[in-house]
Amino acid sequence: MPAKSNGPAADLKRMHEYQRALMAFSRIASEILPPERLLHYVTAQVSRVTHIRHVKVMCYRPDKGDLLLVGGVGWKPGLVGNATFALDNASPPGRSMQTAAPVVIEDLPNDPEFRMSPILREHGIVSALNVPVRIDGRTWGVLEVDADEPRAFDEGDVTFLTTMANILGVALLRHETESKAADAAAGHARDKSFGEVLLREFQHRVKNNLQTIIAFLAMQRRHASTPDDSARFVSVMERVHAIALAQDQLSFETGISNVEFGDYLRALCANIDPQRDNVTIEVETDRGALLPLDRAVAAGLIVNELVTNSLKYAFDEDGGSIQVTFNMKPDQGEAYLVVEDNGRGMGPPRKGGLGLQLIDAFTNQLDGQVEQEPIKKGTRTCVRFPLPV
Repeated sequence: MPAKSNGPAADLKRMHEYQRALMAFSRIASEILPPERLLHYVTAQVSRVTHIRHVKVMCYRPDKGDLLLVGGVGWKPGLVGNATFALDNASPPGRSMQTAAPVVIEDLPNDPEFRMSPILREHGIVSALNVPVRIDGRTWGVLEVDADEPRAFDEGDVTFLTTMANILGVALLRHETESKAADAAAGHARDKSFGEVLLREFQHRVKNNLQTIIAFLAMQRRHASTPDDSARFVSVMERVHAIALAQDQLSFETGISNVEFGDYLRALCANIDPQRDNVTIEVETDRGALLPLDRAVAAGLIVNELVTNSLKYAFDEDGGSIQVTFNMKPDQGEAYLVVEDNGRGMGPPRKGGLGLQLIDAFTNQLDGQVEQEPIKKGTRTCVRFPLPV
């Protein structure tokens, strides 16, 4: 059933259904329900009143750099609790997550801005509406409806789904707060709890600012006059998103400035879209490697540029793999960051290339050195920089 009906009477009926669903959910959300029951209720109610069979809630996982399907109706058995969706700009829920704004797609299989998930393709999804679920100033995840018939979502649909997501966010925040209170009562030290609150507040403010920048860039990209201009906006958005991902890896245990660099690299590379099924990105790092935030961001942006360059220029139709390796050698006082592909080789550096200029600039920021190391096939770039004292 299309969102835009055949007359005012049908529109009024649809709005009344939305209002009744919102009132009912407001009452349910005030009760103490386990999160899994809450998520099932909201997806079932959204499906019922929108007449869309496939509805899901996805939760952002900072350590994995993806969105996990944590609640839903209409999906094949085994997907809820296991299926994941990408967080990059070409992923519909990823776009909503990055911009903290609704994303409406009326013809997903043929929309050049977005990549269609195999799960959605398998279920015959044609149109989709994504809205962010926000908790205490941060984007917790995404609520999405997926129609298997063409659907023109209107302002009423967007407002209804956004309101449902907001109520869900309040209910999840209540559960999260009660869980924290129980943990604190069980023995958490007051100063530690206070420190975590300060750190979370810092993270939220920075992340919100970065999301605002990404949203602005996404808006400007729609007015780009050429494909090259549009690609430049995407490139900048990806770099800002790389910085935002680092905020999610700040360590509570070791202070506000440290990032678990292995988790950051895995999340970062998981959000670089290869755009090809026959190209893989693998990450291998030392366990528990901590870097100050400023160094982690600089090193992460180097990886973003090197991996992106390999994806653009290194492979032919046969594809290949990209290996990202990070090791810390305390006895030498250095860290080693290596990006290697098994493609056709990059050839001589292109003069004036912005990517190479950025790599040099970020390496200088680390007081490090960047070298092209010879290998039999492909390109291997090594960046060495001193470990923090």
